[in-house]
Amino acid sequence: MSTPPIELNPDLDVAALKAAFAPNRRLHIPSILKPASAEAVAQVLEAETRWKTTVAAGGAFFELPLDGTRAADPSKQAWLDAAAVDGSSPLTQYVFDNRRLGPEQTEGPQDAADAVHAFLNSPAFLDFMRAVTGDDRIDLVDAQASRYRPGHVLTAHNDVSAGKNRLYGYVLNFTRDWRADWGGNLLFYGADGHIEHGWVPAFNALNVFVVPTKHAVTEIASFAPRFRYSIVGWVRSNQKVGPQTREEAKQAY
Repeated sequence: MSTPPIELNPDLDVAALKAAFAPNRRLHIPSILKPASAEAVAQVLEAETRWKTTVAAGGAFFELPLDGTRAADPSKQAWLDAAAVDGSSPLTQYVFDNRRLGPEQTEGPQDAADAVHAFLNSPAFLDFMRAVTGDDRIDLVDAQASRYRPGHVLTAHNDVSAGKNRLYGYVLNFTRDWRADWGGNLLFYGADGHIEHGWVPAFNALNVFVVPTKHAVTEIASFAPRFRYSIVGWVRSNQKVGPQTREEAKQAY
């Protein structure tokens, strides 16, 4: 079966989106893709078995291939069972499943999830992002698929990474019928440490925000009946953008 094209929703009002993005430099865009495109990607992510769990939590740092939701190497399952965030640590910590996208990452035929990587780097999407943000520095977009299961979390961080030239972070959501009390919410923090804004995962919606912005993905509740799926990454420039150093990153908070 051929992979359907990934296409923007032609009904998007770019001028209105630009006006909505400007005040806080972040934006939630519902119905970002044509329905058939969103459905094709969601079906791939929901059926995917090639996930890896990536962990930087409680002093542990590793990435393990999975067979479904279990370690592909049964002798490593104890690593996953023990992975837990150290709540007393100020460091950014995370536990979630991922699959890197693009022709250099996927062996064999490309599927609809891989097609998203090509779409995000197409003139149509790059021009769309330049128009919405008013930022002509945009040159490329990187991407990985993510799956959050109960207990998975990404603690507060600001996305600054030396040499990566990140302009904007984004989350392209493929989670169906999600409720806020299941967790997995994208939260933004103000300078006073209080929650300033937040979005619940919404199917076929794009969330985009300027780098640096302090944000987190809340822990998926033990009672969540399904998984949280998305494609995430950064909109980047080929030229250096600041802040780029660790000290500059701290000041950016």
